[in-house]
Amino acid sequence: MLKFIELEIKRKDALLIQNFNRELNEGELVILTGVNGSGKSTLLKTMVGLLPTQTGDIQIKQRSLKAYSATERSHTIAYVNSKKIEESHIRIIDLVRLGRYPYLKVHRETVNIEFDISSILQALGIEAIQNKFLNEVSDGEMQKATIARALVQDTPILVMDEPTAFLDYPSKKILFQLLKTMAIEKNKIIICATHDVELASRYGTQFWHLENRVISLSDKSMAWTSF
Repeated sequence: MLKFIELEIKRKDALLIQNFNRELNEGELVILTGVNGSGKSTLLKTMVGLLPTQTGDIQIKQRSLKAYSATERSHTIAYVNSKKIEESHIRIIDLVRLGRYPYLKVHRETVNIEFDISSILQALGIEAIQNKFLNEVSDGEMQKATIARALVQDTPILVMDEPTAFLDYPSKKILFQLLKTMAIEKNKIIICATHDVELASRYGTQFWHLENRVISLSDKSMAWTSF
C-alpha cells in the first residue's frame, strides 16, 4: 500500500535521512520517534506531498506520490501538523467539517457532510463543546478538534506530527487507543511522530526510530528506551 524506495530527505543542504526502504500494508499504527531536529517533521511533510521527494520515491498503491494531484492526495492522505491553529473565530464543528471538503470540491454536489462526525467528536470528548469558537476553548480542546478534522477526512493513510501536544494524560491514552482501533478495524495506515514514547509503545504495531540519518525498526519493549 505504502512504499518508500531509496528515499533521501534533506533540509537545505543537510542530509536528514538516507537510503530509506520500507513497505507498509493496511492495519498499521507506526510510532515514529527521534530527537528534535532529527528530521521527523520533514519526513512527514514529504510523505503527504508538502515537500518534494528529492532522491528516491514514495509510492501509494504502486503509484508514485509525485503523480497524485492535490485532490487525489486529499482523498488518500490526511495530515495533522504540530502547529497550533492561528484562526480563532471558527467553531469547532466547522473546523471538523473541513475534513469533508475535498469530497464536496470534487463532486460539486451534496454528500454526506455529517459523515460520522458525531461519533468522532464523542470519542475525543469534544461533542459538548462543538459549537464553541476556537478562542473559547483550551489548547487541548483545539488540538482534539484538529485531530477530529483529519479523522473525518476518512483517508486510507493518516500522518500525524505530535498529535498529543497539549493533551492531558487521559486524553493521550484515549487518542492512541482510538488510532489503533481505526488502523486495525478500518484498514488504515497511521504514522504518528511523538515524544510520548512510553505511552505510544503500548499501542503501536510498528516502531521506527530516526537517528543519525537512519530509520531503524525497534520492538515495543525497546521503543522508549532509545531516549
